Amino acid sequence: MKDHTVREWMYERSPEPQSGFYVLKHKDKDVAMIQMDTFTGRLEYVLAVYLPEELPVGCRADGKSLSNWWSLRAIPDSRKDLRQVLSRTGVETSQALLLRSYGLSLTDHYWVQPIDRELYWKDLNFFENDFSEELGNLLTDSEEDVREDVELLRVSPSASVNGDMKKKWIIRDGVRSLLKVNTNHYGQQAVNEVIAGRMHERLGWKDHVPYRVEKIRIGGHDHPCSISPLFTSETKEFVPAYQLLMDHKIPNESSLYESLVLMAVEMGMEEEKVRRQLEYMIMTDFILSNTDRHLNNMGFLYDPEHRRFTDMAPIFDTGNALFYDRAVIPHKENLLDINVNSFCKREADMLRYVKKPILDVEKLTDFPEEAESLLRQYTDMPGGRAGEIAETIREKTAYLSLFLNGKKIWKKEQYW
Repeated sequence: MKDHTVREWMYERSPEPQSGFYVLKHKDKDVAMIQMDTFTGRLEYVLAVYLPEELPVGCRADGKSLSNWWSLRAIPDSRKDLRQVLSRTGVETSQALLLRSYGLSLTDHYWVQPIDRELYWKDLNFFENDFSEELGNLLTDSEEDVREDVELLRVSPSASVNGDMKKKWIIRDGVRSLLKVNTNHYGQQAVNEVIAGRMHERLGWKDHVPYRVEKIRIGGHDHPCSISPLFTSETKEFVPAYQLLMDHKIPNESSLYESLVLMAVEMGMEEEKVRRQLEYMIMTDFILSNTDRHLNNMGFLYDPEHRRFTDMAPIFDTGNALFYDRAVIPHKENLLDINVNSFCKREADMLRYVKKPILDVEKLTDFPEEAESLLRQYTDMPGGRAGEIAETIREKTAYLSLFLNGKKIWKKEQYW
């Protein structure tokens, strides 16, 4: 039988002309051989796993989870105006756009290399190498000039940013930062990020991402946008909670929350530290009525050299809060019937997970006034609406005080 090189063997067995063979890389380590549909950008097959210990955290040793991991790496189809951006860049799907950027990201050190090209991490990665903002400008509807250079539009870390809000990676004074913008709802989501940061500062909680508000011109108008610095690096990766749990079977006697704690401990975290941050996050999200603390906007910092978690990821992404999308702002007992996308369906029930309810709410005495001032300063919402939102912070803080004093406020009928 004729001897074959790996490359010849792969091409002879290619079932589709649109298929391409790539090596999944972790920096310069060959982790797995994969087959991609170069038209759709989808990962079709995992042909071989060379280094199962180098697979993304949460992936099975046989690589069967990689297609899910890859798809979640791309811009979601729900992102507004995505189809127009794809048309402009000449690709069919967001996964194809991701593939054109070799799957590179600013959250970890993974990428994909075509088997017929000799490429190296040091020459491609966005941590060390500058990148064009052309694609990011398209993705955020920025009125900055966009050159008709398809390659500039394709190769960008902005191709690997998930979530529904329009966003892009930028470099300012050498610092890589994420810019997020939404032209709806008075641009409140951007300002909410700053409000959350001010709250953490008052409470003395250092483990959070700092945000600032700037203006971006879209459609002839200036809109608030949030800017936050990168919290990963050449030696530190981010692993979202979803990735850790995506192939984990939750025992009947356990819960998603407890499973997350257990898995984090197995990956090197101290249980007390995990619980402390999760409980703090639940209580502060309650004050801000954050409805979207899902498993992709919380997680852990990962040391790839020693293959272990080193810390909780700082708290980030609190934009979907303070009733930004509500025409009518709820008050009083209605504030305990808020539905959320998190460990529970009902926000008040999230407090059941807090075993050590410690939070100095006295430090938030005039925080509602500060939040109202920020909303008035950076958005054009009616003053009355800003005042109502501030009142919800005041009321939610009062309810949290009841909880801190031993009241089970999810059983609200006992307290009114």
